[in-house]
Amino acid sequence: MASIVRVALIEPRAAPVAILPARTRWRRAWFPTPMLGALSFLVLAALAIFGWRFLQWAIVYAHWTGSNSEACVGNDGACWSFVIARWRPWLVGSYPAAELWRAWTVFALFIGFCIWIGRRPLTASNTRVLWGFLALPVVLLALLLGGGPLAFVPPTQWGGVLLTLVATLTTFVTALPLGLLLAIGRRSRLPVVRALSAGFVEVMRSVPLLAVLFIAATLLPLFLPPGLEFDLFTRALAAFALFNAAMAAEVFRGGLQTVGRGQLEAAATVGLSDFAALRLIVLPQAIAAVVPALVNIMIAVIKETTLLSIVGVNDLLGAIDNGAKSPEWAGEANILTSGQVFLALVYLTVCWSLSRYSRRLEARR
Repeated sequence: MASIVRVALIEPRAAPVAILPARTRWRRAWFPTPMLGALSFLVLAALAIFGWRFLQWAIVYAHWTGSNSEACVGNDGACWSFVIARWRPWLVGSYPAAELWRAWTVFALFIGFCIWIGRRPLTASNTRVLWGFLALPVVLLALLLGGGPLAFVPPTQWGGVLLTLVATLTTFVTALPLGLLLAIGRRSRLPVVRALSAGFVEVMRSVPLLAVLFIAATLLPLFLPPGLEFDLFTRALAAFALFNAAMAAEVFRGGLQTVGRGQLEAAATVGLSDFAALRLIVLPQAIAAVVPALVNIMIAVIKETTLLSIVGVNDLLGAIDNGAKSPEWAGEANILTSGQVFLALVYLTVCWSLSRYSRRLEARR
């Protein structure tokens, strides 16, 4: 009897999966019933028609060379020469030419950080990623602003992708800690702290972001003490941070509620203080549970940065609008349309990549 007893443990194996041909899977997804099959056929036909028209406009009849609006007469094809000719303002705005190496270094650091995130294994902890998101904006701002041995470059000379990138990362790094504090404040035992935290979150969630931006741009300077001034970009970042902190607070509050009360009681039993239990038990579990939702907040912040152009900040959308109004490119409506299509493709690429990363995090859980 002892000879048939297994000594080593059996290696874990994945559950058996029925492998279907790709053609069968495609047919079941698009044509499961006659009615849904007809609807799928109509959708595919519409996509084919509009997709071919877009390819004709974007590639076949597009204009690729030229330095002014005369290169893009008519609306038959896209004016990609407008995009190519104004690549520098769209990337860095009016950043001084002698200091452009700092802007290129910022882009290189950000791309390297994204590559590092994408190549990390699924089993790796997200703690380093969060710390990286917190430290990266500080490094980028210090490099772009300068000071000391580096020449000072004010944010009024930034623009395009550079300004959008800085605004997104700075909003993320300021809104997350503030949102976490608000979420903890809503669970406080002190009624005043709990009421103030809940009131701030509910007020910010009930006001449109555009209204908050207008208040920061026009009314905030009236309430500041004499001699204390902040530039428009800093005030806009403060509005973004406060608004998204309220959104992050609700995400963190949901994460905090996933930690059972029994764990807190066990922490009190072994002699841990409330702060120690929060730091060692509650926060690690809560933050790990809401990381995919935090990525979704970052996607929303990226799209919200387009509102900066409304209050006069020269982000990527503002750079495109200003370029289409310049004397060299004014006159053809197709020029602005081409710039906006290019903008949509940029945001689609960035947000789709982040959404794929969010799904990767959800699959890891």
